[in-house]
Amino acid sequence: MSTPQVTHIEAALSDKQIKKILDVMPHIKSNNGGLTGGTVDKDYRNVEVKAFDANNKDLEFLAVMIGEFGQTVNDKYYGFDIKGFAEPLQFLTYGVGGHYQAHMDIQWSDLKTNVPNRKLTVITQLSDPDEYEGGDLELDITNDNFVIPKGKGDMIAFPAFLMHKVHPITKGTRCSVVSWLSGDSWK
Repeated sequence: MSTPQVTHIEAALSDKQIKKILDVMPHIKSNNGGLTGGTVDKDYRNVEVKAFDANNKDLEFLAVMIGEFGQTVNDKYYGFDIKGFAEPLQFLTYGVGGHYQAHMDIQWSDLKTNVPNRKLTVITQLSDPDEYEGGDLELDITNDNFVIPKGKGDMIAFPAFLMHKVHPITKGTRCSVVSWLSGDSWK
């Protein structure tokens, strides 16, 4: 499924690749998902985050796949000035009650500075949707909000300035990787 706002590719990752990612995660330090500036507000965002660099030797294959997918989407639909990953990728674990209220991924304080700006959000779904309930990723792109398909191994890309949210998990656990392709300040 693709629209000018959202591109979705089914089963971009195999079960074997997902297992490799999940096997690495116990070795990466976790923290509570904070907001810009490090503030933790579990009423707004309740998620465990494990950040890792794109050049992590065990996960570099994932960063390459995400980067290539994002660049292809950008070339086809947007033409944003993208340089690559300017910050770590994030492995996210949403347990029961986990959620993220409506937000955009743009960091407003970075606009018109020398800090790279997030241009394209790429989310990689790692959990089988039969293993959890709730946790829908919803984008506000039409009068009727758009719920993203959530197949295991799927990748979704959309502009970082689109309003979106993750609904609360009511049963089970949802794991995903979120990343941002960034570039010079928006013009």
